[in-house]
Amino acid sequence: MQTYGGDPIPKTATAGHLRLVVGTLFSDCGVPDSMLEADRVLGHVLGVTRASLHAHPERTVGEKNFARIIELSIRRAAGEPSAYLIGSSFFCGRSFAVDRRVLIPRPETEVLASVADRFIKLVGAQGVFADWCTGSGCIAVTLLADNPGWRAYAVDASGDALAVARENAARYGVSDRLTLIECADPIEARKIIPVRSLDLLVSNPPYIPSHELATLETQVRDFEPALALDGGQDGADILRALLEALPGFMKPTAPMFFETAGEGQIEAVRHFSRDAVLEKTFADHRDISRFALFAAR
Repeated sequence: MQTYGGDPIPKTATAGHLRLVVGTLFSDCGVPDSMLEADRVLGHVLGVTRASLHAHPERTVGEKNFARIIELSIRRAAGEPSAYLIGSSFFCGRSFAVDRRVLIPRPETEVLASVADRFIKLVGAQGVFADWCTGSGCIAVTLLADNPGWRAYAVDASGDALAVARENAARYGVSDRLTLIECADPIEARKIIPVRSLDLLVSNPPYIPSHELATLETQVRDFEPALALDGGQDGADILRALLEALPGFMKPTAPMFFETAGEGQIEAVRHFSRDAVLEKTFADHRDISRFALFAAR
């Protein structure tokens, strides 16, 4: 038998007992919301809801599931995000496949998707948008699923990230309306996206200053892809490159929505492009002016 804190854990422990052991482990290792995280691990391995887990603590956990729960619990205690352990994360009410090839969708980015969706519905039943630095594709897939007459391009510098986006597009039946483009230089996309063709652009680019990466919390710094986080010396390198190149893809006055680090970063880039003008900023759930609306000239 294995032990934790001197308490023997048989390989056929009940779900209730194992839940307490895992929750204690997480608490001792500083994992926030330790019991909720324990429920996520057990629920994923056992294939049950949290309510069912609580309602039937006497459920026997077999040896195979026991070993899997212990494995995932050790990884979570070491800082690996639970979304990577279970292979999915929710965004705008849908479950998206995620792994260490892509960032885990953040709640604040749902604001970006919501603002873009409102504009799409103002444009009409049909149109074309691009999601630059798409990662898991959660923004592009969400907007396409909610707007069946629209088409989109999902662009990313990482082919690995685009593989995850492809999986999510297939999951929600939008693959036939989504073109995936791998390119690091936005200008390269002109081989596929016609100039002056986009009704809307949305982007959540890397915006963390390089020198701050080492200060990020463990589950971000050690597990999420640096390529999707590192925005250069001041965090705005990618944003500047996009503001310089992307207006040429837009229809006149078409909006470009960006997620940023906040007002300071927006101010640092607002005059960078002669082909786009800052029209408005939007706050996230924490009242940080994180989102910027630029209009193509």
